[in-house]
Amino acid sequence: MDEPTRERAAALFASVAHPVRLRIVELLIERERTVGEIALETGIGQSGASQHLAILARAGVLVAEPRGTSRFYRVRGPRVEKILGLIGEFCRVHQLYGAAEEAE
Repeated sequence: MDEPTRERAAALFASVAHPVRLRIVELLIERERTVGEIALETGIGQSGASQHLAILARAGVLVAEPRGTSRFYRVRGPRVEKILGLIGEFCRVHQLYGAAEEAE
């Protein structure tokens, strides 16, 4: 992997390293949503949802499409779902559940 790709990969992983942002991505894999819908479904305020969405969009995970007075967010292609699926599979195979533990 070259340096620019490594930096982009780090930014992508950092953007989904927060549980709320990860949940937002999971919701947007199902279907596109507005900020208000994301706020309602995650139980956070609209301001917080907007901030999380902006981080994910800047990292390239999401695409925003303005329609009228709303912006609709969706994941950038099917590979995002594949990556999250691989992470879930990795955790299941290696029985990694809950928060990361300190190295022994």
